[in-house]
This record gives sequence, structure tokens and C-alpha cells, in this order.
Amino acid sequence: MKPKTSENYNNRTRKKGVVEMVNWEYKVTPIKTRIHSRSFEGGNKPVMEDVQNDLNSLGKEGWELVSVQDVSLIDGRRFTVAYLKRQKGNE
Repeated sequence: MKPKTSENYNNRTRKKGVVEMVNWEYKVTPIKTRIHSRSFEGGNKPVMEDVQNDLNSLGKEGWELVSVQDVSLIDGRRFTVAYLKRQKGNE
């Protein structure tokens, strides 16, 4: 089976038989995770529109969510960090 010419595979781009490495840029950013429940919305289901809107905005800029991590500081504060990537030159 012949590979497609513009397919990404293992961080490489294949074009006309030439394999080129894909260059990524990364972004680490805190995300709002104060998700709350509203009793009138489907039996206390979490309301996550703000988180989704923030991630959708980053997605429109070409950023892809790779991972999230909850971070606890020594003073007890907690927050969530999002790790994102996009192909260089995708600004």
C-alpha cells in the first residue's frame, strides 16, 4: 500500500518521497478549573463551558492540548496547568 503524501507519522512529514522532521513549539499555561454545579442544569452536572471556551480559543490559534497536570504549591494553593503544542509556523 502506497503512503499518502501529506500524512504525519511519528513527527515526520512525508512529501514526494522525502521525509522531513516536524518542528513543534510548546506552550505551558494555567487554565481556569473552577468548575461549579448548578442544580437546575441536569442534576448537578459540572458546568465546564469556560474551560471549553478557553481551550477552543487556543485550538483556533493552532494549539493542540497534549496533557494537563494539577499542581499543589507549598502554601496550599492549587491550580491546573495545560501543556499544548503546535507546528512551528502555524501562527
